[in-house]
Amino acid sequence: MNTYEEYLNHKAGHVLKIEDALSIYTRMAESIAKCEHEAKKELWDDFVQRCFKYTLVRCKWEFMDYQERIDADPSRTRMHDTVIDSIEILARLANKEGMDISWREDLGDERKRIGDFACFVTYITGISNR
Repeated sequence: MNTYEEYLNHKAGHVLKIEDALSIYTRMAESIAKCEHEAKKELWDDFVQRCFKYTLVRCKWEFMDYQERIDADPSRTRMHDTVIDSIEILARLANKEGMDISWREDLGDERKRIGDFACFVTYITGISNR
């Protein structure tokens, strides 16, 4: 079984601790909430939905055999790219409106870390909707 401790010690590195993910998420959400752009809710919702879709594939990954992974990999990569695109769009929006975007720098550009962040966004959203 997977554990958070195993994740923290993952050989691939670039791990994102839950405390850091929560800090990034909180600052990100606050900066977007303060924006006045009329499409901010739509852009935020699009970001969260893209995180859900990516997270679902990551969760299914463990149960896929080798061929299923090969078949699913291009789609997973595209989903990952759409999450990154949404983050960039939100960062540009916040920056354009003079909001704090330190969260974007703290998140970084490493793909594995951003993918992990998408999973944390899904987690945060899921437990917030009781």
